[in-house]
Amino acid sequence: MKKRGFKSWVFNRIEAQRKMTVASAASMAAIGFVLFLAEGGLLYLVMSVAWNPLAAWVSLVLLFGVTGLFSWQRSQTELADTRYEVDASGRKRKIRVPPAATSVWTWAFGSLEPDQSVIEKILGVVMLVPRLFCAAWYTWRRAEQVRRIDAETTLEILKILFRRSESVCVGEIARSLGDVDLLKAVRDVALLDGIVFLTTGEPAISVAPRLMEDLEAWRTAGRSVPENDSQFGT
Repeated sequence: MKKRGFKSWVFNRIEAQRKMTVASAASMAAIGFVLFLAEGGLLYLVMSVAWNPLAAWVSLVLLFGVTGLFSWQRSQTELADTRYEVDASGRKRKIRVPPAATSVWTWAFGSLEPDQSVIEKILGVVMLVPRLFCAAWYTWRRAEQVRRIDAETTLEILKILFRRSESVCVGEIARSLGDVDLLKAVRDVALLDGIVFLTTGEPAISVAPRLMEDLEAWRTAGRSVPENDSQFGT
């Protein structure tokens, strides 16, 4: 593929990632809202019959308030970036890697393993609503981070990865990029689906086969997009 074609593909991939991230946030919020209506309605009927409507409303507010606060606190740690230290140009530098999009979905739905006790299953179902809303908020903020990706630096990193067709140590990438904000550069590329981080030994980055297949499909179709650099953070 020509240089211009690869650049167009990278820019298109970033924009597609932003749209997919927004769609994921909207999907999580929609699923959470439907479950909120279903769970809240059912619980209200049961508690209003057992007690009275006022007690049912107060109980629902307390239930979703407590579970929401608990889920929010958990999300701050369980969806936080993973930090690593790398050796670049003879000095230690720190990088942060956000969780993969699939990991956020897994966290949102929690553990629904069949071998759980009845109490654990009930708690898991009750926690679904606040977890989905927390995951939706996290994903919405992530979409803004994707929009602010430094497209030019990400392009350079992807060139290195596709040229090597194997995992490349983060330290080697730092040496190739020169004087750049390594923390932002690595985190930006980590926001793209299909980027794999290997953390056994020195942290390294590689591309998943599906990303190569997407590039090949783009090349075969001969597609191109206007290369308006201003639409991305630089």
